[in-house]
Amino acid sequence: DRTSGGWESDRYDRGRGGGGGGRDRGMERFGTKGHDYTRDNGRDSSSVDEAAVDALLAKRLEARLNRQYDTADEIRDQLLNQYSVGVTDRDKTWHTGGGRSGG
Repeated sequence: DRTSGGWESDRYDRGRGGGGGGRDRGMERFGTKGHDYTRDNGRDSSSVDEAAVDALLAKRLEARLNRQYDTADEIRDQLLNQYSVGVTDRDKTWHTGGGRSGG
């Protein structure tokens, strides 16, 4: 039956994100890193686990796109406390050496 759990229902769910409430809002557009931030090498050249930073930046961006600002702030604080990484959202950059991140 096409309307009660058949292929039509499955196709609708996939096309609408499966009812995830906005989850993964267009994250595919951010490529392999999952975010569009770049490292500001002019401000630092410290050694850091870039794969871990990229993963956290991707999670933070996803939270921001889903308007989960408290979660995004927690991830920003984790980046700062665990990796000494500051994030500048306005410029879409990140750097090591700490400093307050944000706007």
